[in-house]
Amino acid sequence: MKTDALLTSSLFVGAVVLALLIADAVGAVLDARRVRDEDDLDALTRTRVRRLSWGILVTAALAVIVAFGADSAVRLVWSQSRPVGAAFLLLGLTVLTFLIGFVAVLAATRQERPTYARIRRDLRDRQPFALDAAEIQEFSERLERADRMRARRSRAAVVLRALGAAALIALAVLAAFLFRTPIAVGFTVGAVVGVAAFVVSLRSNVVRAAALDALLTTQRAEVVALLERARIPARRAVPGLRDRVARALAILREQQR
Repeated sequence: MKTDALLTSSLFVGAVVLALLIADAVGAVLDARRVRDEDDLDALTRTRVRRLSWGILVTAALAVIVAFGADSAVRLVWSQSRPVGAAFLLLGLTVLTFLIGFVAVLAATRQERPTYARIRRDLRDRQPFALDAAEIQEFSERLERADRMRARRSRAAVVLRALGAAALIALAVLAAFLFRTPIAVGFTVGAVVGVAAFVVSLRSNVVRAAALDALLTTQRAEVVALLERARIPARRAVPGLRDRVARALAILREQQR
């Protein structure tokens, strides 16, 4: 591989990874400050800033990859008369684009729902009515599922951020051996900025996780209290009780005269 091609690829990959790490750090800082109990049940886990920034960056990177691959395929066909190689290149580019897009959409749509808030809302809506045994059992099962969902916390995001920082460090080391000093210094600065963004993102996620855990604990306690209150049997009206009480009071007044 020529040095120019390697430099171009390294600059592209490094710029994309650095931009993703910076966007992730900014989104993590904003998300850590927005952990509060709101009427919007999805407000705790909605990450608009991070999702929007990552979507824009991934889309831009895919557009560059598609344009470069299409141009290379055209050169293989018209300049080197290799239509089979061009077809395989386009096929591989299509598969790569599909996989990246699929993972990006999956990561954007997947989110942990604040289930305790939903259970609390439903129990509050049912407070004016007496819950039967089946409904109480259904709410108890929903609470158990919420506990299991809360216990399952994915570490994939942390691993991806660490891989991004490691990739920037590897590019900086590679540039120190293969490229001129100004270029190597640029890669080193990018690696330092990327590692700093990774640390900021990691710290902000720890702060957000602690605040979210405290809030979910409070919501769970409210759900447990509402369930215990719902298990208390309601006082049912006795047919004819009011008439019998009225007659007893009337007899008591006549006896007092």
